[in-house]
This record gives sequence, structure tokens and C-alpha cells, in this order.
Amino acid sequence: MDRKHSKLLEMSEVIYAEPDMTKKVKFDRGEMEERIVDIYVSADTLRDSETCTKREETADTAPNNGPGDQHSEQHCQEGWRYFDSSLYFLSTEKKTWEESRQDCLERGADLVIINSKEEQTFLFNLHLRAWIGLTDSVTEGTWKWVDDTSLTTKYWRGGQPDDNGQEDCAEIYYGQDDPVQTWNDDNCLKYHDWICEKVV
Repeated sequence: MDRKHSKLLEMSEVIYAEPDMTKKVKFDRGEMEERIVDIYVSADTLRDSETCTKREETADTAPNNGPGDQHSEQHCQEGWRYFDSSLYFLSTEKKTWEESRQDCLERGADLVIINSKEEQTFLFNLHLRAWIGLTDSVTEGTWKWVDDTSLTTKYWRGGQPDDNGQEDCAEIYYGQDDPVQTWNDDNCLKYHDWICEKVV
């Protein structure tokens, strides 16, 4: 059994183990939610790596059909996930909106631009609170994507955007039940995870 499958098996044993009720363990709600998110993110990472391996094997045995064959290699770049013709990088640290955007640009990408309900749902299922490529810092109340296109389809949480204290940058905020009501405006100087997008 390879290392990835061994790790996945170990994680599922921990998840489904009978709790030891003789120990008094106390978590606050935030810590428990964070642990649950870590388990899901770890499991998804293992699943994505396995998918990449299968894609590489398929690409190695399939006839070369031209430039499109290069995508299987790109799908497997470390730290990136593939969905509907784009690669997504999920940060593992927190930065301001501008620092996050700069990191994306250095990776040959930009902060994510959400173009469809399917993409929004995909990002919601990553269980992150992260910067996205949307801001109204140029003109208050006029939200634009990092490619300078105007916002048309909106997935704001109820009551948002509210510009509650210089909140000019948008984040996707996991924690809502409805995957299409998860955006929040926040102060651009706050530190959050971020999501980069590179169209392939």
C-alpha cells in the first residue's frame, strides 16, 4: 500500500474511531470546526493527488494528440486543483488582499474571478475563508474583478456588502449553508487565506 493510501486509511480510522468517554476533552466550537475542516481538506488533497496520478498514467499511455495533452501535467502542479478549465491555488498562510494578489501574480495567475454558480459551489466546497479577486476600492459601491470587468452575478451573504469600516475587498466566507450566499466585504488590510486562478 503506498503512502497516500496509508495516510487516507489512517485518517478514516481516526474519524470513525469510537470515542474514549473516560477522558474529559473539551474543545471550543471554533477549534472543533477547524479540526473538521482540516480533515476534509486533507482528504481532498489526497483524493486530488490520486486523480493526478491516474491522469498522468492515462497521458503516458494515450497517443499524443497535440497541445491539449500538456494539461494533464499542469493539473498536477503542487498546491493547485483543477476545475472546469482553470487551475486554483489555495494558500496555506494568510495575507492582506494586495499581498495575496501579488502572490497570485508571481505564480502566473490572479485572484479568482467567479464566473458561474458551478464555480462558486466548487469554491464553497473547499471550506475556506479566502480573498477573491473582487474590489470596490477605486469607486465605492462599484465592484470590479481584478481583470477590470464589472460584477454581474453576485453571491453575497445576506446584508452584504455593507462597507462596515473601509471594507473594499471581497472574500468567500465558508460557514453558510447556502453555497451561493457566501461573499463578504472586508477590510483589505486584514489577513485571510486566498485563492488564485489560472485559466488553462
